[in-house]
Amino acid sequence: MQLKCPACNASFSLEAALAVDAARSALVTALGVPALGGLLVPYLGMFRAKGRALAFARVENLLSELKPMLDEGIVVRNGLTRRCPHALWQQALERMVEQRDANKLDLPLKTHGYLLEIVFSLADKAGAQEERAVEETRRRGERTNQGDERVARMNLISRMRGDVQLGLIPRDAAIEQLRQHGIGPEALDG
Repeated sequence: MQLKCPACNASFSLEAALAVDAARSALVTALGVPALGGLLVPYLGMFRAKGRALAFARVENLLSELKPMLDEGIVVRNGLTRRCPHALWQQALERMVEQRDANKLDLPLKTHGYLLEIVFSLADKAGAQEERAVEETRRRGERTNQGDERVARMNLISRMRGDVQLGLIPRDAAIEQLRQHGIGPEALDG
């Protein structure tokens, strides 16, 4: 049975289609990254010269360069390392496919350089956003803690003043309780 390629209208056999699906399945299994497997196949196709097949040895080499970074959830570029979850790799691969579809890439690719630039940029931005969020949370948390301490201090002073005025506690005992919390005796008079 003959099939037609949806991209180029070339005819090929059902056996060839099954072989392609089997190869894709093997790649996805080998990578252990199902979410990226569907994007890695067209990305790897960008390394194929027009009118030529991409050798399995070349595919293996290309994947072996990416796999350690994918497994560790990092990206390494120009000696710098950034944390990089699969979602960022997916965005970068999608951007590569978009660039290819818009004829904005000089194909065939020779290295992973452009992909790594995109991934590193995304990881760098995500890291900066995370850092800003942590700093903002920390800043808010410190203010909240300071505010909570201030409110607790004011409550203690108010309670001690009221207890002294109502005669529920002697002034000396109130001053001692305030000192235990680092508050001077003048707070009773304010």
